Amino acid sequence: MRISSLLPTAIAFASTSASTEPDAAAHLGHAIKLMSANPLIDTHIDLPQIIRSLHRNPHSALPSLNASFSGHIDLPRAREGHLGGAFWTVWAPCPDVLGDDPGPDFLNPTNHLRDALEMLDLIQGMITVHSDDLQFARSSSQVMDAFKAGKVASLIGLEGTHVLGNSLSSMRLLAQLGVRYVTLTHTCHSAFASSCGQVSGEVFNEVHEGNGLSALGRELVKELNRLGVMVDLSHTSVETMNQVIDLSEAPVVWTHSGSRALWDHPRNVPDDVLAKIGDGPGQIDGVVQSVFFPPFIGPYDEKNERWLANVSRVADHIEHIASVIGRNRVGIASDFDGMYLEVEGLEDATKYPNLVAELITRGWSDDEVIGVMGGNLMRIMDKVDAVAEAKKSELPSPAVWEKRGDLPATRWGGGGHNTYWPADVKKAVEDMGSWRHDEL
Repeated sequence: MRISSLLPTAIAFASTSASTEPDAAAHLGHAIKLMSANPLIDTHIDLPQIIRSLHRNPHSALPSLNASFSGHIDLPRAREGHLGGAFWTVWAPCPDVLGDDPGPDFLNPTNHLRDALEMLDLIQGMITVHSDDLQFARSSSQVMDAFKAGKVASLIGLEGTHVLGNSLSSMRLLAQLGVRYVTLTHTCHSAFASSCGQVSGEVFNEVHEGNGLSALGRELVKELNRLGVMVDLSHTSVETMNQVIDLSEAPVVWTHSGSRALWDHPRNVPDDVLAKIGDGPGQIDGVVQSVFFPPFIGPYDEKNERWLANVSRVADHIEHIASVIGRNRVGIASDFDGMYLEVEGLEDATKYPNLVAELITRGWSDDEVIGVMGGNLMRIMDKVDAVAEAKKSELPSPAVWEKRGDLPATRWGGGGHNTYWPADVKKAVEDMGSWRHDEL
């Protein structure tokens, strides 16, 4: 990649008016040097949903990723932008987006679990078809193996527990298939946790006591700790954030959020929540990956009705969050292919070096910049893995969603000549009578 292709943007968003073109070129060159030796890991890229949205047979479109592809990212742009690792997201829209109604107890059937599995399969297909460019990774060591091989380390995140079918079993199987983090909600509540909603000022009906976790959600957090899956608090209500921080034995993450003190949006993290992240008494370790979506980072020009978000503004969010929790607990998350507006200077995957150069311009040391790029996140991944290792003798949680009425599965034996149960099982079920529904 030619440095000159990024230079005008780097000059435009240099943080001091005294910066000159040679300074900007030097900072950009320094950024690319660091990125060539250390992986920049973006924790939230929605490319799979673009593939699914544009193609009747999504797998047939995978070879096209090595050419120009609609959206913010394809393989040529990832290479030009020196992307070292990516969390590709398993996601399906909340039910209301699709015109579905999950019901007040989240029991109405939807296609979300099917869709999530198809998205995960699509990600695995991406990695298979483009094995010269992408390499599956789950751990920090696997990220480094992929990076040293000249490939984009490809990790998997799941966004929103509304896709789990209210089941811890689903989550355990998805973890076996490679899911490394779980965002507890998207823009809707789930049987597990309460969401912050979609837009500023939106009021949600409270579905769980205290507008936080359900009892099943608490079990989910414990299971994620046991499985070594990172708990992602982006999209969640403040109450959910606080409850998870109090409950989790492993570090937590925000995979694509900003600072609420800098821009008051419910998708961002308040300072009083950030104050709970650290190494001190009553704190828990974690990392906040700063998002690029203009409505989350501001500012907004009301007179001209347009967002003014630029590279410098994203860096402002990173620096504010770092001022509260430390420079060793911040990172980068674009939300590419999951947003309809772009930050000026970070319009697509070719522009990552501009943000790295901005931090260098602001005086961040090489070690600090390497941490923001991915080192901080990998440290958290290692700590989450260490918790899982300590819990490897623990059994899976037997918890089920308390509102379910299908367990015990008393209708599974069929009827008449089609009874599949042994005689003693059939009698035991018959003896249950109607109490089952009263109990549940």
